[in-house]
Amino acid sequence: MRPLIATIRLDHLRHNYLQARAAHGDRALAVLKANAYGHGAVRCAQALADIADGFAVACLEEALELRAAGIANPILLLEGVFDAEELKAVDEHGLWMAVTSEEQLSMVEQSNPSRPFNVWLMLDSGMHREGFLPENYHQAWHRLQASGKAGGITKMTHFARADEPEIPMTFTQLEAFDAAVRGLPAGDESVANSAGILCHPRAQRNWGRVGIALYGVTPLPAGFGQGDALRR
Repeated sequence: MRPLIATIRLDHLRHNYLQARAAHGDRALAVLKANAYGHGAVRCAQALADIADGFAVACLEEALELRAAGIANPILLLEGVFDAEELKAVDEHGLWMAVTSEEQLSMVEQSNPSRPFNVWLMLDSGMHREGFLPENYHQAWHRLQASGKAGGITKMTHFARADEPEIPMTFTQLEAFDAAVRGLPAGDESVANSAGILCHPRAQRNWGRVGIALYGVTPLPAGFGQGDALRR
């Protein structure tokens, strides 16, 4: 096997985060899941810590690695937690978490945290991978609120095909999201991934989630969106 060297330009990483956040127009999480897409999560987090509104990772282990390295920014667990011990760790380390299922919602209701959790409540607006169906979303939100265990509830969904701007599915998902959250108390919302940030102005809510674009890769076809401003 021939030796290979990967050169990671941390100044480009910072540029891409700021570019994406400006395109989104509000706060943005830098997504560092899967070891920052293979770029080194700790080094990337350290390079972004002074400018990032927060980070997002897939699971608890990834978040604890960042906390152990001294990263104090908010960190969101995109997959949420899977048992009571993980929920205790979320409380201990001041992490944010997605709630995507009845099982996770029940765990929060039955918990005894030292402080209310920051919860991102996932709606399945059409991707059909995780989240509460639209007809169950209001009930899930009100259960969290009534539990007294959630200090903040961000309404959240995830696009299935935002990187294909010529098809209507993203607009269909936005309409489904807006309909599902209508009537709930005002609060933060997060719907835009990298493609949503770069190409779908209607997806610009309170929190964007900058994934592949953070690393200089536009998920969009040539000629669409603002991906040309990214640096590799």
